[in-house]
Parts: sequence; C-alpha cells; structure tokens
Amino acid sequence: MTHLWKSLLNRNLLALVVFTAALTPQALKAADADGQCPLQNATLRGTYMVTGGGTIVGVGPASAVGTITYDGKGNSVNTFTVSVNGAISRGVTVTGPYTVNRDCTGTLAQSDGTNYDFVVAPDGSTVFWIETDTGTVLSGTEVRFKHLQ
Repeated sequence: MTHLWKSLLNRNLLALVVFTAALTPQALKAADADGQCPLQNATLRGTYMVTGGGTIVGVGPASAVGTITYDGKGNSVNTFTVSVNGAISRGVTVTGPYTVNRDCTGTLAQSDGTNYDFVVAPDGSTVFWIETDTGTVLSGTEVRFKHLQ
C-alpha cells in the first residue's frame, strides 16, 4: 500500500473508533434508564409454583412447596405446605405487598412477618428468592404456570 492509502485507512479507522466510543456510553445509559424490568410490579402477574428450603437457625431444616399469585399491582397471595424440623403444616396462606424495581430486583413482605429479596426474569417467568430475616437460611424458586399474553 502506498503511504497515502495507509494514512486514509488509519484516519477512517480512527474516526470509526472515536464515533463508536462516543456512542457506547449513550447506548448503555439508555439501556440502564429503561432497565430490564420497565413494567416494574406488572412484571409479576399470574400464579407461580414455589419451592424452597434451608434452615431456621436453632430450629432445624425447613422446606416448603405451594403457589403464589401476583396481581401485577404489588399484591400477592401465597398458599403452601411447609415442613419445619419435621412438623408439617398444610394450607398455610399469607398475603403481602411486593415491589419490582427496574433492574429486576425486588422485595416481598408477607403477613406472617417474613421478608424476602428476589430477582425476577425480565419476562416475569421465573423468580429466585431469599428470606432476609435474621436466623433464617432459606431460599427458593418460583416458576409461572403459563406464559401470559
């Protein structure tokens, strides 16, 4: 290649790199502003299968299975069967408000005094949760029964 041709090629390549570098922060900022869950509370709606387990410190192992229904407006109803150190309780029902943030993280406070942090998939299909109350080591998963239109 001639020196002129190399110089033009290098100048065009440099311009492309500078242009890309200038636009990248704007694209990332726009994506961050919208977040992965722009519907926030409406990300969660419908009925989900719930399972979880772990330990209640000083009590023993705990495991639960059931359903939770979210209304898309920040309200939930959770009915489940739980085993705590071998003692079984069926048909336990609790209610509580939830919040989904734009980054797909959220919180749930249930009427029995338990509190949870969670991460929801952007399409609302799956939730991973952990109880945040002192003395508990409990976590689990929720999966929506069917995709909502």
